[in-house]
Amino acid sequence: MKISKLSIAVVLLALGIAACKKPGLIATSNVSNADAAVMLSGALSSNSYGLTNVSTDVSLNATAALYTNQACGSTVIDTMTRKSPAGSSASYFYKLSYTHKLTCNIGGAADNISSNLTYSGYFNNPSLSLTNSGSAAFTVAGLTTTATGYVVNGEYKSSGTFKLRPDSTNTGSASIDIVVKNLTVAKTTQVVSAGTATVIVTGTTLKKGDFTYNGTVTFTGNYMAALMLNGSNYTINLATGVVTKK
Repeated sequence: MKISKLSIAVVLLALGIAACKKPGLIATSNVSNADAAVMLSGALSSNSYGLTNVSTDVSLNATAALYTNQACGSTVIDTMTRKSPAGSSASYFYKLSYTHKLTCNIGGAADNISSNLTYSGYFNNPSLSLTNSGSAAFTVAGLTTTATGYVVNGEYKSSGTFKLRPDSTNTGSASIDIVVKNLTVAKTTQVVSAGTATVIVTGTTLKKGDFTYNGTVTFTGNYMAALMLNGSNYTINLATGVVTKK
């Protein structure tokens, strides 16, 4: 059997390339499904001042509006900074600006509050570091004295730069969009007890390309939520931010 010089050259070239490859030089994968779940947990959980905290903010404002007999059609502007407690496993710092407008029904009774938010800041936890800014627009119902919880509908947005840990080479930019439906916040505890959301995480990583993940969140109470993201199921502890794959 004759072997051409060209065939021998191709084989030698292939062997040379294989010999040059080292495990440490193999490119790491793009943002995974589990990584995207961690990002969503950061946008939702209280230890990173996520949506859970924002829902508490708007429910406390609703309580204050009723207690102070806020005038129908009037708007309250509230600016604040929020910082993580000393010694916590995660850290955050955010500047927030809210506007809350009270709408009344034909009879002059409080009907709902439109709450709009802009914010900027950062959070760090053992899995993720994120510098971000964003906005939220919510309508808060359940203002009657007979209602045991406030019902929140609207959208929460976040965009910024991230670094995944311990893979510090996996960095880039990401945007998160969360649309909540009938998010129920107990009036006595300000804890989310029910509701759903549709979520999308999009972004790009340095030298690794773009990513997109879509899913749904079901808030199950007791600081827990169930996340289904691109066909994979997770549970999220909304107090600690811990994500567990089912």
